[in-house]
Amino acid sequence: MATVSLLKKVLHSIPLGRKASPELRQAVADDDFAAFQATFLAVIDKPVKRLRKLLHNAPLLAAWSEDTVNLSGHERELAASLDDSSSRQPTKGKKKKGKRAKVPSRYDEVITNWLVETGTVPGPWETIAIAEILLREGKGLSPENFTQAVSVLADAAFRESSGGLFDAPAGTEEDNAISQMIQQGESPWICSLLLSPLGGVQTLQKLATETLRKVLLECSDSDGIVHGSLLNRLSEWLAPLTRCSIWAAAFQEPLWHSESEARLTLITERAALLVLPAQHHLVEDAPKIAPPALIDILQYLIPLSGSSQEKPLTKFVKGCCKPAGEVSRPKKFKATPETEEHDATEFTTGKSAKTEKARNARKEKKAANRKSLEKKPKPEVSWQSDSSCLTILRSSSAPDADVLTLEWHSGRPQLTFAAAGVPILAGNWNWSVRVDDQILPSPTAWKCSCWFLDPETVFMELEAEDATVVKQVRQVLLAPHDRFVMLTDTVTSVEPDHKVQLVTSMPLVQGATRVTDTITRELTLCTGPRIVRTFPLWLEDDRVLHTLGSYREHDGQLELAGVGKGGVTLPLALDWHPKRTDAPADWTRLTVTESRRTVGAHEASGFRIRIGDHQVLVYRSLIKPTISRAVLGLHTWDESVYGRVPSKGGLLRPLVEVEYPE
Repeated sequence: MATVSLLKKVLHSIPLGRKASPELRQAVADDDFAAFQATFLAVIDKPVKRLRKLLHNAPLLAAWSEDTVNLSGHERELAASLDDSSSRQPTKGKKKKGKRAKVPSRYDEVITNWLVETGTVPGPWETIAIAEILLREGKGLSPENFTQAVSVLADAAFRESSGGLFDAPAGTEEDNAISQMIQQGESPWICSLLLSPLGGVQTLQKLATETLRKVLLECSDSDGIVHGSLLNRLSEWLAPLTRCSIWAAAFQEPLWHSESEARLTLITERAALLVLPAQHHLVEDAPKIAPPALIDILQYLIPLSGSSQEKPLTKFVKGCCKPAGEVSRPKKFKATPETEEHDATEFTTGKSAKTEKARNARKEKKAANRKSLEKKPKPEVSWQSDSSCLTILRSSSAPDADVLTLEWHSGRPQLTFAAAGVPILAGNWNWSVRVDDQILPSPTAWKCSCWFLDPETVFMELEAEDATVVKQVRQVLLAPHDRFVMLTDTVTSVEPDHKVQLVTSMPLVQGATRVTDTITRELTLCTGPRIVRTFPLWLEDDRVLHTLGSYREHDGQLELAGVGKGGVTLPLALDWHPKRTDAPADWTRLTVTESRRTVGAHEASGFRIRIGDHQVLVYRSLIKPTISRAVLGLHTWDESVYGRVPSKGGLLRPLVEVEYPE
């Protein structure tokens, strides 16, 4: 416990700028801790009220970053004390003569212990934690604790030595973006707002805003897509930005300029695309230390982002608070009005010109009398960014949408897949190639060589940049209206006579189980309420028949293997449409011809899968043809074709056609 003389010394050590009020100066001169606390809090009374209105009785927001950065031993003790205090129920004061008595804050004991053990310079995380307590619980703290805590933060904030609080973190690790934002951005920002009654905080504010704007712009592209390296830590990266936005709104201080404000809006809208419904977790499966939930952060960030989509985003996030249920049937794809008008014109060409003229006149009159209704364009839900090395494929803006993300900032692409809001795959999409029994090194860099988006299909293609002996390509197709995904891996050897072996694997989420079909090589994946059927199209569908390659679940991974001469194609189909849950499935390898000659698998491969009345064609050309090739009645020069096979006959309907680069 500090002595009275030491406390007076602490009070007089607090730096007071020119803008400090006379009442605050008088409290310091009179050694009056209670007057100092009352005067200090009176200056920031309105921001504190706005903060209380924004947060209500929410726990300390600093807890979001408790496990994000490396905390010192002292900070760990503070975090444990805060967790213990947060678990207690706050007490209410008794009314005396119409007024409620002052109630000591449950954090007063935490501040007392922290003051005893704190060092000369507090760490960045404990700075934002203590500052938040002073803002939200300042009236409930004892005057002595409040004054000492303000003194410690003011001394650290205004320190100009090279070893100050806001120096940049050392090292080049990926989490430096988060650490830098907390240490050089959020800490000085919240200190500048909290210590504003003292005056002289302009330098702190400038330092904070410059750092926050720099990190915001450098870690995302112009469309608001964050860098792929931050995808798995998106909620941790957004936490400091959200807290700073909350403090800025409470104090009504500008934080962003026009460019960074627009960027934050886009980031918020894109981040919402990654939110999934609440998942079913067993008590024993729940992680002891979990990062902050993205949905919790977005509930605060969306209203502050200035997005024109605030209402639908808020409704969407609220819908994601409910657990995922049964798979809903997606809406059938409808042709555009332009297409329907074109078709109608074709069918009416045989009518007389007089009849057609009268009909057009009636249409024009009806259109003139009808009020014009401008339909707002629906926001895009699928995005791709070369600079961020990230792709988001999403079927719709509904909470139970199908979501697939692929990021390739490193040599090992990261894949996540959720079927109707339930995660199925998550982790490294591994890759291993042997050419004549010699293991080739894995690619160190990838590039997006093709991106295609329309209402019926979302498609992207990755190609290894540093491959010399073989050409390595990965393709992902999502059918938004079909509850269907196709994942295709291909390897092509420079020498067509070499034996090529390809093994890829994708990790299942924790708790996923698999069921093996007794007749075909189909594997069914089960996670919570979701059942996903998977089909290895490169293998014979009949389990009895011999085949080159394999498909199995091993140690929580889906493992795909294939062998071929000169090249290998491994297309994996995934289906979870409720209409086709029990529908019989079969698939086969198709014959591909070129100038009446059957081409080998190292030149091109074709596959067809049929699940009930749903049929899809997959065609991959590994060597550029000299003349168009034919497969299942389709004549094509293209490198890749994905198409629908009509169940009642007719021409094949291509979904995606990827041409060879010129």
